Amino acid sequence: MRIVVVLGRVLDPAGIVVNARAGRVFVNREEYLLQPADRCALEAALRVKDELGAEVVALPRSPLPDDDVLRQALALGVDRAIYLTGEGLRQADDAAMVRALKAAIERLGGADLLLTGATTLDSGQTQLGPRLAEALGWPQVTAGWSLKVADGRAQVVRQQGSQYVLVEAMLPAVVTLQPGSLKLRYPDGARLVNIYKNVGEIAQALETWDAVELVGEPLTPLVEGRGRDFPPPRERGARAAGSAAEMAQAAAAALRQRVGR
Repeated sequence: MRIVVVLGRVLDPAGIVVNARAGRVFVNREEYLLQPADRCALEAALRVKDELGAEVVALPRSPLPDDDVLRQALALGVDRAIYLTGEGLRQADDAAMVRALKAAIERLGGADLLLTGATTLDSGQTQLGPRLAEALGWPQVTAGWSLKVADGRAQVVRQQGSQYVLVEAMLPAVVTLQPGSLKLRYPDGARLVNIYKNVGEIAQALETWDAVELVGEPLTPLVEGRGRDFPPPRERGARAAGSAAEMAQAAAAALRQRVGR
């Protein structure tokens, strides 16, 4: 059994400051962390591996400046991690990444289960899992809270209102996990040291594939970035005093002045 888990990283919000008056976002400390929902997907994959002895392969959710997320996954117990490179990959959107990930899965020889986070911390997008399910032609279960695999089915617990329901999908399938649904284990110390020092057998588990070569054509994004825009800073108001009638008259006068009447 082979499980593919798609992982991404995000800037640590603790190092970001928004200055509304300057209309800018300042990154005071550029540190990255594994997407919270992807952490849950990784833990779900490792739990299935512990129970059934599955092979777990990590692929990147989006173009990464480095392979830090994949190294962390290897330290946690993933069997293989594949870093995707290629011209134009840095600008790739979800549509382009789905094509690259589908081609990578086909090169792997297929998979029985694909796991990823249900949402992202930075943009809140929920498209990657459903897009991959559509591209692969597999059934999908989204926003899961727990996962088990038995009798050729993915058994996923989902929250429906105030209740939890069990949803099953025949394998191969795509399952997305909710942030906070599972607690990610700690990495093995020896594996963590070896993967960052590029020593031992674990260093051979990190591979690099050319995404453009996999797809066979340029990865042209469909989404155009148009920068950031901020609303004007809020103006401080004046405080009214007096009786209720006097404060109401003061508020009405301020409104008339604002609209020019």
